[in-house]
Amino acid sequence: MSATAAHRPVHEAIDEPGTGRGAVTTGGGDTDVLVVGAGWAGLAAAVGLVEAGRATTVIDAAPQAGGRARALTLELDGERVEVDNGQHLLIGAYRSTLALVARVGADPDAALARSRLRLSGPGGFELRAAPLPAPLNLGVGLLRARGFPWPERIAMVRAMAGLARRGPASVRDGETVAGWLAAQRQPPALVDRLWTPLCIGALNTPIERACARAFAQVLCDALLARASDADFLLPRGTLGDVLPEPALAWLRGRGATVRLRTACRALSREADGRWRADTAAGSVRARAVVLAVPPPQVARLLDGAVPAARLAPFDAFEHEPIATVWLAWQERLALPEATMLAERAGAGEHGQWLFGRRSPAGGGIGAVAGVVVSAAGRLTERPVELADGVARQVAAQLGLPRARHARAIIERRATIRCSPDRPRLDTDALADVAPGLALAGDWSWHRYPATIESAVRSGDAAARHLVTGVAPRA
Repeated sequence: MSATAAHRPVHEAIDEPGTGRGAVTTGGGDTDVLVVGAGWAGLAAAVGLVEAGRATTVIDAAPQAGGRARALTLELDGERVEVDNGQHLLIGAYRSTLALVARVGADPDAALARSRLRLSGPGGFELRAAPLPAPLNLGVGLLRARGFPWPERIAMVRAMAGLARRGPASVRDGETVAGWLAAQRQPPALVDRLWTPLCIGALNTPIERACARAFAQVLCDALLARASDADFLLPRGTLGDVLPEPALAWLRGRGATVRLRTACRALSREADGRWRADTAAGSVRARAVVLAVPPPQVARLLDGAVPAARLAPFDAFEHEPIATVWLAWQERLALPEATMLAERAGAGEHGQWLFGRRSPAGGGIGAVAGVVVSAAGRLTERPVELADGVARQVAAQLGLPRARHARAIIERRATIRCSPDRPRLDTDALADVAPGLALAGDWSWHRYPATIESAVRSGDAAARHLVTGVAPRA
């Protein structure tokens, strides 16, 4: 993060802001593979294609790469502070993401601060993973946990032991997280204080609607494999520094063409079997295309090129919003890396997770934190009211001074709702009616919820499909 200039007390909010940086190349032309979308899925696909020797062009309507996980410059009452458009927590289990960061020449350890799993929250409860192999790290952590009555600890161990024995596939398809927790005889207090925040943090979907099998997959991968898989990974700077900027430099350095501020208006197949993308800067013709965009945009771009019945599922996805309230203090504070907040909707306290971030060098800001507010029903207030309510909540629950600045960044369609009945579409879902077309996006790696890791895995799968003809399954 960086900051300059002076500041004075202020509480502000913005809704769906614009974005800022990124070099631009314009013009039409021909290419071997066209990647539409420069989010993490599109970047992963482009890197895989270039590694395979395919001439690749990447286009995106935004002025910078990164999609919904990108850097953003906020002005907090005169000080320009670089943050992220939303607070994203990566974990050690995101192996494909970490591998991609390394493939483009970045150092994951330099870009991401790693810390051992620690869950804490109001009321004095705390759970720390022990420095032992999994699952002993979690088991010993539960023995040492504070604020958890023994019946709750035993119930959690019982649920996790069952998952360790039977795996995520043992969870009934169609089961919600609420139904699964009830079947596991989890105490209501434990559901409220631990399972609900974990589910919302991982799936951005309320437990009454959330897919239990996807939640079980996350729990198994994060807590029951390698001990390091449960580690928290937070950007030392911004998400743009972790992958988008290094990936753009890597792609351009290997001859790929990247055109930002270049929206794709329509896709069609020509008589010779090549694809044509119509953009404001002209047409681009390609032998193959990776569509790394949200599902409704897939349906819009392919309207007329693919039978309408095959596009219907792309309009059936439901979305959930996420707000990140960025807080800044004048005081130098030792903020927790990650802590759960007690959501009290009746009091207007909607914050669920607080993540302490590195404070900017110089200037008048001494501490910065991002507070996540996710899942529908919690964003009914105006952004300025949401920001003010979260600032009051953090001060009351964590015993901190009132934040000097509070600003809400809202993504209205942040993630796909991870419900059991969501559409399941793989990267080759349209291959029979659209040869040479691959799909990518966090929504197309449906074993996982919509995360950075699922986006990267989907991009890897799309590249492999176009290179080898084989589409890896989620």
